[in-house]
Amino acid sequence: MTFVHLLVSLLICITFTSSISVVPDPSTQDLINRICKQTIDFQFCNKTITSQLIRRRTSIKTIAKLTAAKAWINAIETLDNIEGSLLPKAKDRRSKEEFAACRKAYRLVDAHLDNALKYLYLKDYRFMRAYQALALVNISMCRTSFFHPTPMVYANWNMRILTDIAIYAGKILAPPPPLRTKTKKKTP
Repeated sequence: MTFVHLLVSLLICITFTSSISVVPDPSTQDLINRICKQTIDFQFCNKTITSQLIRRRTSIKTIAKLTAAKAWINAIETLDNIEGSLLPKAKDRRSKEEFAACRKAYRLVDAHLDNALKYLYLKDYRFMRAYQALALVNISMCRTSFFHPTPMVYANWNMRILTDIAIYAGKILAPPPPLRTKTKKKTP
C-alpha cells in the first residue's frame, strides 16, 4: 500500500468512523431503503449506510460518497489482511493458491474502487459505476468455497455487498441513460 493510499484511507476513516450514528430523517431513510431493497441483505445495507451518517438529512451525493469510500476502504483492509496475515500463515497448498489468487484480485479491486472514487468526485458517474462494476468482476476472481471455509468466504461476501450498495447509490445519483431503440429509416 502506498503512502498516499494510507493517508487517504486514514483521513476517510477518521472522518467517517468518528461520527456517532444518527437516525436518518424520513426522506434520507427513503433513499437508504431504495438502495437496500436492491441488495441481498437489507439489514446489513441499512446498518452500513446509517452507521456512516453524520446528519439526519443527507443527500444522495453524500450517501454515494460514503458507500463508495466504505467499499474502497474495505478492499484496502481485505488486501492488507491477505498480504499481511492470510497468505504468510497459510499452511496447505490449496489455501496458499486461494490467497494468492485473492491477492491478485483484490489489487485490481482496490485500483478499480480508487478510480471509482476519483470519478465520483469529478461527477462523472458513468465512469464511477463502470469502475465499480469492474471491481465486482474482479472480486469473483477470488474464488472461495463454503465447503473449504477460509476468512475469504465472508470477506468476499461482504465486499460484494458493499460494492453493490455503492453501485445502487450511484444509479440513484445519476441513472444510466435509457436504452437506445432501433429506429427505422424512412426511405424517400
